[in-house]
Parts: sequence; C-alpha cells; structure tokens
Amino acid sequence: MAIYSIPLNLHHTILCLQNPPILALNLPSFSHPHHQLSTITKCINSPNPNHTIPLYIPQPKLTFTNVSTLLHSLDLTNPDQCVQSYALILKNCRKLHNLQLGLQLHGHMIVTGVELCEFLASQLLEFYCKVGNIDDARKLFDEMPERNVFSWTSVIGMYCEVGDYEETIRLFYMMIDEGVRPDRFVFPKVFKACAQLRDYKAGKDVYDYMTTIGFEGNNSVKRGFLDMFIKCGRMDIARRLFDQMNSVDVIMWNMMVSGYVSKRDFERALRYVDQMRLKGVFPDRVTYNTILSGFAQVGRFKEAAKYFSEMGGFGGLEPDIVSWTALITGNLQNGNPFRALNIFREMVTRGNVNDGARKNFNKIRRKDLVSWNSILAAHAVKGSRDDAIKLLDEMESLGVLPDIITWNGLITGFTQYGDGKTALEFFAKMCQLGVSPNPTSISGVLTACSLSKSLKLGKEIHNYTIRNGIEMGTGVGSALIAMYSGCDDLQASYAVFNGLSTKDVVIWNSLIAASGKNGFGAGALDLLRQMKLSKVQPDSITMISVLSVCSKLAALRQGREIHQYIIRHGLDSSNFVCNALIDMYGRCGAIYKSRRVFDLSVGQRRDVVSWNVMIAAYGMHGLGTEARKLFQHMTVQERLKPNHVTFTNLLSACSHSGLITEGRDFFKLMKQEFALEPDMEQYACMVDLMARSGKLSETLEFIEKMPFEPNAAIWGSLLGACRIHLNLEMAEHAAKFLFELEPESSGNYILLANIYSTLGRWEDAARIRCLMKERGVTKSPGCSWIEIGRKVHSFIVGDTSHPFMDQISARMDRLYSQIKEKGYVPDTKFVLQDMEEEKKEMILCGHSERLALGFGLISSATSCSTPLRIIKNLRVCGDCHSVMKYISTVENREIIMRDNYRFHHFVDGVCSCGDYW
Repeated sequence: MAIYSIPLNLHHTILCLQNPPILALNLPSFSHPHHQLSTITKCINSPNPNHTIPLYIPQPKLTFTNVSTLLHSLDLTNPDQCVQSYALILKNCRKLHNLQLGLQLHGHMIVTGVELCEFLASQLLEFYCKVGNIDDARKLFDEMPERNVFSWTSVIGMYCEVGDYEETIRLFYMMIDEGVRPDRFVFPKVFKACAQLRDYKAGKDVYDYMTTIGFEGNNSVKRGFLDMFIKCGRMDIARRLFDQMNSVDVIMWNMMVSGYVSKRDFERALRYVDQMRLKGVFPDRVTYNTILSGFAQVGRFKEAAKYFSEMGGFGGLEPDIVSWTALITGNLQNGNPFRALNIFREMVTRGNVNDGARKNFNKIRRKDLVSWNSILAAHAVKGSRDDAIKLLDEMESLGVLPDIITWNGLITGFTQYGDGKTALEFFAKMCQLGVSPNPTSISGVLTACSLSKSLKLGKEIHNYTIRNGIEMGTGVGSALIAMYSGCDDLQASYAVFNGLSTKDVVIWNSLIAASGKNGFGAGALDLLRQMKLSKVQPDSITMISVLSVCSKLAALRQGREIHQYIIRHGLDSSNFVCNALIDMYGRCGAIYKSRRVFDLSVGQRRDVVSWNVMIAAYGMHGLGTEARKLFQHMTVQERLKPNHVTFTNLLSACSHSGLITEGRDFFKLMKQEFALEPDMEQYACMVDLMARSGKLSETLEFIEKMPFEPNAAIWGSLLGACRIHLNLEMAEHAAKFLFELEPESSGNYILLANIYSTLGRWEDAARIRCLMKERGVTKSPGCSWIEIGRKVHSFIVGDTSHPFMDQISARMDRLYSQIKEKGYVPDTKFVLQDMEEEKKEMILCGHSERLALGFGLISSATSCSTPLRIIKNLRVCGDCHSVMKYISTVENREIIMRDNYRFHHFVDGVCSCGDYW
C-alpha cells in the first residue's frame, strides 16, 4: 500500500524527467489541506515504546512504463497529438491515484508552453478532483476562461466527496447563474449535499428547478431526490413521488422501507415489502437487514429474530455480517450485553462467518467499494490483521481506493476485538493518505489509545478535535472520557465531562464507569446521585457500573437501594443486571441474597453466566459443597454445557474449601465429558488446590508437566502455599521466576521476606527489602473499609488521623482485655520485624481491619443484630483472624470480612473458612 507524500505547490514543482522509461518521483513535501494530521501521524510513528511501532508500507508501482519516452517523443508543433497524449497520461494518473506524477505532468505542460484548451483543462481538473488535491483543483477551476458541464461536475463532485456540502450547493447555484445546464451526474451530488445537511428548503429548490427545466433524470437522480426528502423527514413527499415513478428498482424500494423503519412505522415498512413482491421486485438482504435492525433497535427481538431466521426462505438469502451485527447492536442498546455476546459467539462459530464471507466475496465478479469495506470489516472484527492488510493491498492494486468508511471499519473492528495497536496502525495509514477522520474515526482511535495506554496520542487526538471544531457529541465525548480514564488520568476525564454542553445517559455512564475502574468508587456513587438530580434517567448500563462499585466497596446498603431502584424502574428484566446483582450481594457478604436473586429474579432466564456468577459467589465464601451441588444441577437437571469460566470458578471453590479429591475429579471431567481443554486459569486453580493442601512436591511435578510455560499466577500460587507451610527452598524456587515475570509486583517480594522473617532469617528478609528499594518497588499499605449508614469509611494500617481514633482505641483496649480472659494470646510471629515482643503486640493492634472493626462497634448507626462487614485489600493475618473469632464471641456479633482472597464469616468464635485460607 502506498505512502503518499504531501504534494508540492504547483508553482514550485520540480520537473524530474529522466531518459530511462520510468518517471522518477523525488518531490519534497509542502503544505496540504490535511497538514493538521501530521503531528498525529508523527505521534503514532514515534519510536517511544509507549506508542505503536511505525508501520513501513511498501510502495506499489506508481508509474507506468514509457511515460518519459512518450513525453520526449512529443511533437510540440502538433497540438492535437500533445492534447491526446497528455489526456491519456492524466487518465492513467487518475486511475493510479498518482498525484506526484500528475503534478510533474502539469509542470511539463507549463515548461513546454502547451496551451490548456477546454478539453485538456477539464481533464487536468478531473485529475486534481479525483486525487483530492482541493487547493490546486479550485485554483485551476477559478482560472478557467470557459467552464463546461464536465468541469462543473468534477469540482461539485470533489466538494461533495470531501463532505463540504455547503460549497457543493453554492457551486450548483453558480453553475446555474453561468447558464450551464446540470446533467444526470450533477443532480445526485447536489441532492446528497442537501440530504446530509438536512436542508429541506435547498433540496426542494433544486427539485423544483429540475422539474422546471423538464429534466426527469435516470434512476440515480431519482434515488438522489428520494433520499433527500426521506432524510429531511418528508416521507409524505417521498411517498407521493415514489408512487408516481414508472420504473422503480430494489434500491428505491429499500429506501422507502428504511425511511419508514427510521420513523418506527413498521406497519408501513412491511406493507412496502409486500408491494415489492406484488410488483415482481424481490427483496434483498438490505431489505431484511433494515427491518430486523429496526426491530432490534427498539427491543422487539421476537420480530427481529423472525426475520433473521426466515431470511433463507426469501430467495435463499442467508444472514450476513450486517444481519448479525444488527442483532448484536440492538441487544447492546437495550441493555442485554450478555445476550449480545452470546450472539457474537454464535456468529463466529456458525460455519466460520469470515470464511463463508470470503467465499461469497470471491464469487462477486465486479467488487465495488461497499463489498471491499464489508469483507475488511469482517476480518477486523475477528482480529485477522495479516488478512486485512493483504486484502487492503489487493483492493488498491485493483484500483479501488479506500474511503473513510474503509478506515472506520478497520479501526472500529480491531478496537472491538481488543487490538488497539493494530487499530492505531490503520489510523496512521489513513492519516498518511491524507484522509481526514470523522467523529466515528475519532471515537475508534480514542478507544484504541485507551487499549494501548497511549496517553500522548490520545491528547493529540483531543487537540485535533478542538482545532478542527469537531462536535463533542456523545460518541467523541464518551470516548475521550474512557480514553483518559483508561490511561489512568481520571482528572482529565472529569475535565472533559465538565466541558460538555450536553450530557446524556451515555456520557454519565462513561464517567461513572471510569470512576469505578480507577478506584474512585465513592465518586461513582456520588455521580449517580447527581445524575438523578440532573433529570437524566439511569439505564441498565448505569446500574451495572454502580453495582460493580458497591461490590468493590462492600457497600451493601447502597447496593440494596440500587436494587430497589432497579425493581421500581423495571430494569431487572435484563440478565446482565440480575447477574450483576448476584455478584454484588455475593461480594458484599450477603450470599443468601445472591441465591435469592438467582432463584427468583433470574429464574427460568438463567444463562451460563448466571450459573457461573453464583458458583463463584459460593466459592468466595468457602461454600465448596454448595458450589458443587449447583454445578451438578446446572449440568444434569438443566442440561447446560459449562464453559472454561464455570470450571475456573468451580475449581477455585474446591480450593477455598479444601476439596482436593473433588477438584481433581472436576479437572479431569473438563476434557473427558465436556471436551474442554484446560487452559492456564484452570491449571493455576489446580496448583493452588494442591499446594495449599501441603502437597508441594507433587505440585511442582504437576507444574513441570504442564503443556505450556507456567505464568505468574502459577508460581504465585506455589509461593503463597510455601508461606503457609514454611517451605523455604521451594519458596525461593518460585520467587526466582516471579521476580523475572513480575519484577514490579510488591506482593512476591513481601511473601518471600515474610517467610525469611518467620524463620528468623532477618538478614535475608532485609536483603529482599533492599532489593525492592533498588528496583523501585513499593508495598501497598494495608487498608480496610467499612460501610456505616450510607458512607464508606477507610482505615490504613497504623492510622491515627481518624477523628474518632480515641474512642476506637479505648473500645479495642477493653476488648483485648476481655478476649485475653477468654484465652487469646497475641501471635507476634506475624510481625515481621526484629523487635521486642511488646512493640510487636502494639503493631498488631494497629492493623487496619481492627481499626475498621472498632469504628463499627462504636458507631450508633449499627444495630447489635446487624453483621459488621469489613473489606481489606490484603490477606488477613493469622493473629487478626484469631482476634475476630474471639470478638465475635464476646460481642455476640457476626463479623463478615472479605480479604483479597476470600470471605470469612465469624460467628460465636468460629470462622466459616475452618481456619483454612
């Protein structure tokens, strides 16, 4: 694919003709209408590792043989021969889209003094217009002494092609003022401009002028004014004109169907489909895709599915990528993302859609731009980078030039697949070819920046939108918010949000999701309240985001309030929302509520995801037996096929509950009964299950026999088990790999240092901490949260800044005296520093979960019958675990704690984990 350098100003063109039969191209670059893209292209191609790797695109043959010989052999005394030769070369330059060669040819005309007659000037103008050289085309056009209909058609078509619709219409009126009669090539372009601008008055004037001069036009003209009236919202005029037409093709029928679908008048749309058949015109894929897309957009999935399934009966039409996309998009827009994901999976697996699409594509004899764009987008969505590049090269070699839709399909497709780097590569190619991005391109490339953490490029794109006055609508605005938050700059996301004049539900959802993902959960919940005050109605996507925040913060009370809102507003019809509720209650410690939502709210609508979430909730709470029963019910009674996620959750549940034999059986069951090959996640669960049970040697043998290289999760599970069983030799072995795989992860260093400290090897522990310092690795402090009332309070280890710290300390001191009378003895081995026992005990008292517990006990907002729910960012230490058991007895209070590994339910001096965690 070619990299087109930016063209020279005509008056500074360097003529570079050589005697060999090939024309050399050695032109420097100059200012171009798309020069504003240069910084973006430069940023994309920056050698900085944070940016995408520059893509060097091979040059195709931009010249044709014997051009130089032909020019040198011209008889300049024979004007006819010169005109014909120049016209022939210009025609080939136009076909090859070779701007440089055309510029040099124009320079040759000037040097040799060839007069630009009306015909040659029109040919040169057509060349500049087709290659998109707007400045030189307009300069030439304005200087032409005589402008015929061919010249007007070229320049009007150029402005229409680049999207300058106001100038398109202005030139049309100038053409009329000069007394030039428009032809069948001009009217469709002008009608298109009026349609795009939704300028009914101008469109009606053009139509009236056309009828005044008695011009009827061909089908292309009729399609033009029909489309214009439809897009301007005048279906009444469109219907009257359509009914008066004698010759109507399937495209015009589809336009009428599409017009009524856009008005949500499905009754009339389907009536036109029936009339098509009566007139002997067979509906095509566009007809049915239009209808099923319309039904899907308004949530009428029963009707959409009907037309989707019956497409094969209408002339043997099979659903194509557009049909599938309509169903997927409709479900997403109506809050059914899981159903959309299932449809996507079915699309990919049914006979391999891309292979079928490629076979059908190869059968097309005359492939137009629409065909190429469709097949390229299909490969992009599947993530087939190499195939997309080959197809793009093949497309250009056949003289079909990519347009903005081509690039948008590639950029958006690869971002949907999750390949931001490749999306940025195609964006760079688009910029190098001088194609200006539109809002769709901007939204896609911002998503790609987020995926690839390219903050610098994202800022460049943001600046570009501001400089060029691109409307900061929902698409671009939400993409900017997501880009900044994805690049860990939440403050910039808020700045974008505050700068938007219109904030719809999509914009609010973007900022709420950004806040939640960046650890600003309290801010996300505040945004929900502000959203309601702003009279913007939250939707199912909003609910999913805030439920996720409640899950992270263990904010059960706020989660319950959100659940009530969901029920009041009928948002619980979405499986996606119900599954989020199951997860929220499970992560907030209310496992019985999770099961209630699973049984009652989801009920017969339970999909595989619902079962997976419920199994995961049981696993987190150490209820392995219940998880196992649920799996049996899912596979035996419900006859649902489990997937890899099912087994990951199931094996994790077995690990939390110490169900070693059952876990091994499930691991074998994956392949033997369900034909699922275990991947890295299932192997990691098995390593954790075996190692935690103390079978360390057997675990190491298991790791060595794995069909792939173990990752950090595998070695991390082994190291964690070594901490429990104090196996130093194997811990050092696992840590060696972890320090290479995750050199910046503090947890691995801390685990090894803790093992050294527990064994009294203080110098080795100090050596590991020095290694952390040398590598710039910092340890996250222990932090705990507790929800009191409608507010979440946080505590950091050793924190003394809380306003109620005196009351908390006094209450905990009394409790320590009480539990010591019950038999509690501080286990100071969990203080991993070489100091006196008394100081170690004081350090234990400052652990964050104890401070959170103390605050919960002194708070008047909590009832003695209400469980105290605490969440901690690290794994609870053995001494704190013991303290919680004793306090649950003396206070006669249930304490529910979630650390970064699992849940612990402390009741009457017993923990649900059975001291196995």
